[in-house]
Amino acid sequence: MDSITTLAKMLKDNENPKPVSMSTGIVISSPPNAQIRLNDTVILGNNQLVFAAHVLEDYEREIELEGDIRFTDSPFQTFEAKEVKSKTKDTLKEGDEVILLPTADEQLYFVVGKAVRFE
Repeated sequence: MDSITTLAKMLKDNENPKPVSMSTGIVISSPPNAQIRLNDTVILGNNQLVFAAHVLEDYEREIELEGDIRFTDSPFQTFEAKEVKSKTKDTLKEGDEVILLPTADEQLYFVVGKAVRFE
């Protein structure tokens, strides 16, 4: 292939960039020293991963509660709670399937959540 043809092919390839699409991976080791298997040959480490906070242990979220609550042998009581904090105890663990969103150059992957499949 001559240099003009090579240049033309490079320009054409730039017009049609590869679309970025989500994928899944399997957690090999959980955070803080995470490793996620992307496929049979690629294992992603901390330097290639960015995690959504809600998939990490001890993620804390402020919530507001309103509603009815019933205690044993008593009628419903109305309650209101302001500025309540909840802390998650579940985190990514070995064997979990996660949803991954790569950057365009596939050098960095965002772990956006746990994957759930209904079979």
